[in-house]
Amino acid sequence: MPVTDIFIARHGETEYNRTGRLQGRGIDEPINENGQAQAHAVAEYLRDKNIAHIFSSSLVRSIETAEIIGRELDCPVHSYPELDEMDFGIMEGRRQQNIWGDIMRLHNRWKEGDTGFAFEQGESPETVLQRVVSCTNEILADYGDQPVLFVLHGRLIRILVAHWLEYGLSQMHRVQHQNGALYHLRLKENDHIEPVYLNRTFHLDKEPDQQSNI
Repeated sequence: MPVTDIFIARHGETEYNRTGRLQGRGIDEPINENGQAQAHAVAEYLRDKNIAHIFSSSLVRSIETAEIIGRELDCPVHSYPELDEMDFGIMEGRRQQNIWGDIMRLHNRWKEGDTGFAFEQGESPETVLQRVVSCTNEILADYGDQPVLFVLHGRLIRILVAHWLEYGLSQMHRVQHQNGALYHLRLKENDHIEPVYLNRTFHLDKEPDQQSNI
């Protein structure tokens, strides 16, 4: 396989993002006006990157972001449910400030290596990793001869990038994310993936240290 440039964008902002509510696989919100502006900013930055294909999840916020970028780059968009955000179970839709203790207990269990743990009725990082890697492996095998863009979700990005960069799931918190942020990775001929940059936000005129906690 030749060297492949892999770009990842986190979807644009939704009202759930703006109001600090936990948004997982079971919440299917559209992007808001700011999220649309973020998608346009991503497209402008990627205009000269020769993106050949765009891949989104099956969730509206991912599809809408990808379609804005696709229209500006004249690039096809492919949607896959395997790329959906983690299911946070019974915690979805709740304000993060009201469940902060539960969120921190979850984070601490993952950091300690219990990456098979999930909220009730939700998914664990290990479960998410299985479905997303199976999908991305097929995509890169079929389309990896040209630069590609994935439009994904915050926790999913943490899981996937931590796996690709060999951090391990217990270290996925090292991968920061913000709405509209960009990542550039390079898949080499030996299947080794190297980072070019992570969590780039300068195209959004946003400070790079602002990030989501989940």
